[in-house]
Amino acid sequence: MEAETIVKKNPQELKIMVLNAQDLFLFMDKYDQTSLEDLTEIKWNLMSSSLINNKSKEKCLSLARTIHDSGADIIMMTEVGGHESLANFAHFVMNDEYISLSLPSNSDRGIDLGYLIKKTLPYELAIHSHTDFSLPKSDRRFSRDVLRLDLIRDEKIEMILLLVHIKSKLDLRKADFEGRTQRSLEIQGLLEIYNKLLVHQVPILVGGDFNGHAGEKDTEEEFKSIYEKTDLKDIAYLAKIPDEERFSYIYFTRGGNRFVQQIDYLFISEKFSHLIDPSECCFPRYKNSAGSPIPIPKRMEQKSTLPSDHYPFLATVKIL
Repeated sequence: MEAETIVKKNPQELKIMVLNAQDLFLFMDKYDQTSLEDLTEIKWNLMSSSLINNKSKEKCLSLARTIHDSGADIIMMTEVGGHESLANFAHFVMNDEYISLSLPSNSDRGIDLGYLIKKTLPYELAIHSHTDFSLPKSDRRFSRDVLRLDLIRDEKIEMILLLVHIKSKLDLRKADFEGRTQRSLEIQGLLEIYNKLLVHQVPILVGGDFNGHAGEKDTEEEFKSIYEKTDLKDIAYLAKIPDEERFSYIYFTRGGNRFVQQIDYLFISEKFSHLIDPSECCFPRYKNSAGSPIPIPKRMEQKSTLPSDHYPFLATVKIL
């Protein structure tokens, strides 16, 4: 994709959000110019001719409130229903304040990766797909993609972002227990891409939905190579966010037991860890239309009321 130029003020820092938007399908091909406020949930869905229902209007608005409240400059989004859905979200829900960038992935569910970038940022933007990238020592590909975004100014790359959505542990075909082989290969492929980009000598942020515990403590086996083969560090860990607040996902067992986990991450090289502002790194919690926090779910049925089954992560990164 060709770079797009936006010339505005020079930022001293960037607020970067990682967000799994959970099935963000939004098609508006039958939109009749009715104001957003006047669209009921039923009419909201009637704006689309797709067989896939639009994500609910209220959940879309709740995601937008979370992004606006955070002041995020760049949102690294997973589970996006293609470029059209992301562009519609940026236009109809986010008031055209952000550029949307997305490319088709290898997903068999149509959930791709994408970026929202504030139009006021002073960068040329270039995205690159890795859907055809051969995973190490195999004929496999990423289950989705590693979507690279370059922030360019004065013809020089100033920062690189790598967005990923690692395969889940679901193994419906009973061919790869918990998807461990594929997941491990995807991490190895991600790290190979990352290491090749080190030649640019700029901050490289690696983020997205890792679908497992990739933190430095009690690291799951497939993620250990992150710490063995790179100097990448989990920003939430660097920011010393308390353990009880460091979660992006709530899991309920069949018996109703509740567990909180961090499975959404944003990594940065230890070399650039001084660029992080720990006081402005957090896992934002969702709010309702009145602006009040939506309680953290205690039961499975409460989880479905959230705008996404993942909470976002937000980090402030200083510009070199």
